[in-house]
Amino acid sequence: MTALADPGQITSRSVERFDKYNGDEFPTFFKTWPFQRGDAKQVYRVKEENANKYLSAFDDKDLSEQIFREFDWKVESFPYLKWRWRARTLPKGGAENNGATNDSACGIYVVFGKTSGTALKFTWSTTLPVGTVFEKRPGEMVIKAVESGAKNINKWRQQSINIPEVYTTLLKHPMKKTPTGIAILTDGNATHTPAACDYDDFEISANP
Repeated sequence: MTALADPGQITSRSVERFDKYNGDEFPTFFKTWPFQRGDAKQVYRVKEENANKYLSAFDDKDLSEQIFREFDWKVESFPYLKWRWRARTLPKGGAENNGATNDSACGIYVVFGKTSGTALKFTWSTTLPVGTVFEKRPGEMVIKAVESGAKNINKWRQQSINIPEVYTTLLKHPMKKTPTGIAILTDGNATHTPAACDYDDFEISANP
């Protein structure tokens, strides 16, 4: 686990910018499920564009591999999670509120505890309108579409989310555990169509 320094007067902390990796390699600070690293390496690679490195995700083999980045998150000091993403290929017919179509070009999880199963998921949905909320496991796992459709495809989009606030609103109870990290999932296995997204500049912040 990567420990972040005591905040002091600092108002934000970088979680992952992908600068430390070589181009076209898997981001080794991310974990995978046991025995799944080989498949994850087929989906996630660090790329470089205009002297900036970022994570490129592309799934056209129904792999649906999630990768995890754990870190020490003092959420009382840094309640906001920020990142940039760029949808490149939307899985056809993807809709996160149906198991038969539960694919997303871009997906970010905020994970709470080690084994609690509690998480918030934020997606760039193919079809669900922005703001759509789906309670996959009420009180434990909720999905929210924060981008939707092809209007902004191939454009970098910035996100900033107050995690404690959204946790209480969507899970409908006070935060029981502090967040332990983030996970990334780009997948097209339910619709059996390609999905692709780029990710960059993850940070936690005191301010929106």
